[in-house]
Amino acid sequence: MMAKDRRYTTVRNLISAGYIKTFREMFDTIPKSVVARDLGMNNARFTRLMDNVDQFSLKELFIIASFLEVEEMVILNLVLQQHAVNNKSKKKTTTD
Repeated sequence: MMAKDRRYTTVRNLISAGYIKTFREMFDTIPKSVVARDLGMNNARFTRLMDNVDQFSLKELFIIASFLEVEEMVILNLVLQQHAVNNKSKKKTTTD
C-alpha cells in the first residue's frame, strides 16, 4: 500500500476540532482527486457523487472514514449535514 497523504490527518484534526461540519468542507484541505484516486474511483464520478452525496455507497464512505481514521458515524454525519445543505440550496433555486 502506498503512503497515506498527510492531509488526511489534518482533515481528521479539523473534524474533531469542529472546524469541518459538512462533507464538502474536507476538500478545502485535501484535493478530491487524491481521495478519488485512493478510493480507486475516477475524478468525474467522484465529482458527480460530491454533488449528490446520497449516491455514495456506505462502503465508499466507510473507506473514506478509514483513510481519516475516524469512526464511520463521523463521516455519515458529515454526509448528512452536506445532504441537508444541498437540499436547502436546491429548494432555493427551484423557488426563485
